[in-house]
Amino acid sequence: MRFLLKKLVRTVFKNWTQFFSVFLMAFLSVLFYTGLEGTWNGMKQNINHYTTRTHLATTTLQSTGLSENEVKQIKNLPDVSKISAQTEINTTTHLKGSKRYLAVSTPGTQQLSKTLQTNGQRINTKVSGIYLNEKFAQTNGLHKNSTVTVKFNNQPVKLKVAGLVNSPDKMYYTGSNDFISPQNQNYGYGFISDKTLMNKFKLPLLNNVIEIKDSNNQQVEKQIRKLIGKKYIALQTQKSNVGIATAVDRVGQIRNISILFSIIFILLAVLAMYTTIRKIIDQQQRDMATLQSLGYSNVILSLYYSMYGLLVGGIGALVGLAVAPLLSNFVMASQKPMFSLPSWKIAYTVVPLYVALGVIIICVLSALFAAQVNHGLTPAQAFRKGSTAKHGKRVLLERFPAIWNKIPFGNRWSIRDNLGNKVQMLMGLIGVIGGLALVMTGFGTKNSMDNQVDQTYGHEYVYAKKMNLSNNTSQSEINRITKQVHGEKIESVYSSLQPKGEFDCPLTILDSGSKIKLKTENQQKIKNGGVYVAEGIAKTAHIKKNQTIRLQPSFSDKTIKLKVKGIIKSSAPQGIYMTKKTWQDQGMTFKPTAILTSRHQIPQKIKNNLAVTQVVSLKEQKSNAKEMVNNLSSIFLMIQVFGILLTIVILYNLGSLSFTERSRSYATLEILGFSRNQIRNLTIIENLTITSLGWLIGVPFGYWFLSRYVTTFNTSQIIYYPFISTISIALASIIVVAAALSTVGMMGSRLKKLDMIASTKGVE
Repeated sequence: MRFLLKKLVRTVFKNWTQFFSVFLMAFLSVLFYTGLEGTWNGMKQNINHYTTRTHLATTTLQSTGLSENEVKQIKNLPDVSKISAQTEINTTTHLKGSKRYLAVSTPGTQQLSKTLQTNGQRINTKVSGIYLNEKFAQTNGLHKNSTVTVKFNNQPVKLKVAGLVNSPDKMYYTGSNDFISPQNQNYGYGFISDKTLMNKFKLPLLNNVIEIKDSNNQQVEKQIRKLIGKKYIALQTQKSNVGIATAVDRVGQIRNISILFSIIFILLAVLAMYTTIRKIIDQQQRDMATLQSLGYSNVILSLYYSMYGLLVGGIGALVGLAVAPLLSNFVMASQKPMFSLPSWKIAYTVVPLYVALGVIIICVLSALFAAQVNHGLTPAQAFRKGSTAKHGKRVLLERFPAIWNKIPFGNRWSIRDNLGNKVQMLMGLIGVIGGLALVMTGFGTKNSMDNQVDQTYGHEYVYAKKMNLSNNTSQSEINRITKQVHGEKIESVYSSLQPKGEFDCPLTILDSGSKIKLKTENQQKIKNGGVYVAEGIAKTAHIKKNQTIRLQPSFSDKTIKLKVKGIIKSSAPQGIYMTKKTWQDQGMTFKPTAILTSRHQIPQKIKNNLAVTQVVSLKEQKSNAKEMVNNLSSIFLMIQVFGILLTIVILYNLGSLSFTERSRSYATLEILGFSRNQIRNLTIIENLTITSLGWLIGVPFGYWFLSRYVTTFNTSQIIYYPFISTISIALASIIVVAAALSTVGMMGSRLKKLDMIASTKGVE
């Protein structure tokens, strides 16, 4: 056995270029999973530790303002264990020459969703200044002891920055429902003491935000609605609160990527190991026969060749584990701009060790299976066997002589040879199909997200500017502004959804106009007489068309029963929609919360109007959505690079094996009068045939794979639909076809070096 070990090491070093593909597959399989696990598991542990340490509330109630008695009644509900009442107001400030939006809150009791300073210390609930969130302060050049002037009801209030903080319920802080990713420079939040609110802002404690620790969200929602009636706005759970849910969802997204693609890489590693060992064994037929004649049994030889998988696969897996932290930190760093966490440490479970062990076992078994070519043969038979290539067999087409005889002899040989070696042909198809699916998914995932942004901001929402209105604006003032900008009005509130809604959903009431062009699955517009539900919410709540649902909107104690007239096929935001007439027919009052206009320039007089709290442009919303897609671009790029690399390695390996197995056949064809150019043309035709067939199957399979893969990025707020551009399909096809045809160049160079006599003679 010692001799075999020496031979093993010599063979690996001598043929290191062939074994490099196996090493690469094992390395990438372990690296991809372990690297991404370090990110998602690190984020998961950091989030869990953060939420546990700060006692994150299970639900958050938003209301118009509650009395002390109402707060006590909520606290005494049977399913409620703790509450923390806060007052939140929206202010503005001018920093770096631009208007910024700052949500200012009182700290409450700090028993739930505790606010911590960036140094880990608790905040002083009686401080006279303001604690600002870290990212807003940093991007605007503010720090501890800086001074900031905020405006509320057009009255300026000067505050000293007491420190920088992060809040556990704002890990992903967008600042506005109009944006789906953070705008750290424009939107921030801060905390002031109760005394500062009353003395400097001249406001009483409103108790309009209540943090709650409960054991039954749905039951608590029903009880609170009965208690506070029209004061109810929304009850957000940890699953529906964007600031929390997005961070948790990102963990799941990266985890799904790591599992899905690692499985594909491992399957391709099987191909790489099998083809490599087959090549080595084919080249070592004499060695195997000699070892058999020296008394080594087939069992010992099988174990010997399986050690190739153990050695090369083991080295690849170990190197993958060693390099994984670099990938983990790279991906982790890409997530920092979007999320606010006190810690960004990577962390691993024991699973990567099992993955590495699994990769090694798979490599060993692949090598063991490939080593069975001489199983059951005597040494003499093994000597006579020569090449491991299988003899061509008669094929079905030969039963039709009229067709078969018209096919050139060389092509007939190629057809027989391919159909006679179905395993190798199948591996070639798998290489093309799998490679194309990987590359298409790498391109298609980003295409799908970019398409979602383009569809939402440009096709579904076609206004130029959106003017958000103050709650206490009169109807006459709203009508005046609407007329001045030639706009159309909408009302946005929250509503519970029964019978199976899990949380309050955005409800939008549309006035007549064409600034929002949402359509159903069968391309129908929103019409009077019913309610329309976005597909994501419909799936979560198991709602179907023509089903009757019950809605309980904000600022009302009424329950509305309406039939679902259609399911809206829209990516974002996920919500419920109806027309103004349908709303009013239910006895509800239409109170616009925003005005949409096609005008790109809004008069400064209107911008400064106290009725207009904010002006948002569609261009800003689209740019903001693009930032979220760009945040994931590093992962998409990684998938593309790995997919291309895997495709080249696998297809080159298969081509190399094909040449090794057919060297005797090529030499025989040359003896029969075929020129080397003709033989090369045969390989080109054969390669093109398998590549074309693989492409025909690979494109629809790649799209199917993409459609399953993009669902891993779906959240309660955004649904992604599969989309891949023609350019991406063409580019993916070119990459895979080029990788497949690269074997032609390899065969051409090896054909020139082919020794006709050595390839055809038997063993003496």
